[in-house]
Amino acid sequence: MPAKIANELRSLVARGTLAPGMRLGQKELAEQFSASRVPVREALKLLCSEGIIEHDPNRGFFVTRLSGDEAEQLFTLRHLVEDELLRTVEWPNEEQLEELARRAQELEDLLNRGDRSSWWDRHGEFHKMIFDLSPKKTIVREAMRLWALTDRYRALLPLPRGDSQERKVLSKHEFLTVLREQDTEKLLAVRRLRREAFERLLLETLEARGL
Repeated sequence: MPAKIANELRSLVARGTLAPGMRLGQKELAEQFSASRVPVREALKLLCSEGIIEHDPNRGFFVTRLSGDEAEQLFTLRHLVEDELLRTVEWPNEEQLEELARRAQELEDLLNRGDRSSWWDRHGEFHKMIFDLSPKKTIVREAMRLWALTDRYRALLPLPRGDSQERKVLSKHEFLTVLREQDTEKLLAVRRLRREAFERLLLETLEARGL
């Protein structure tokens, strides 16, 4: 139950439903999840360890506020961790490539429909599948932890639906090409280009908001 509650809260934070600085009352959350306060508190403590939630002994639990400085540091870590994973991927077989292609097209369809919530979940699953091609599972777990910490910033940005540079950055089809070619350097370049584009847009947005 604590893990289930934590997953749901993590998703709500990432989508912006639970805004930065919002207080999270244990009683209200227990009612929301039809649970006692014990698993709710365990879930909140888990999210505190991930940096998504902050705990003030005198005031309670709050969604961690956003900051440009934190975002820059998180992306520095993501560059290091994700590049290490991509250097060690074991190239996918045809069945795995077909599944990645299906997921890439699903992401395009969700963008066309403007289904932000579903796109968010599927987007993370797509990249987790690529990271899982690496045998370094401890680093995979760290990559997804950092992903969750930066994903909550994504709520600041709109999902592009038309033909734009931002939309091209979100396209996953180039990943499929380099995975088929089994070209490590191209894979690193494609991933870094998209990660840096997201980072640049995000930092500009945070600066404009005085964060």
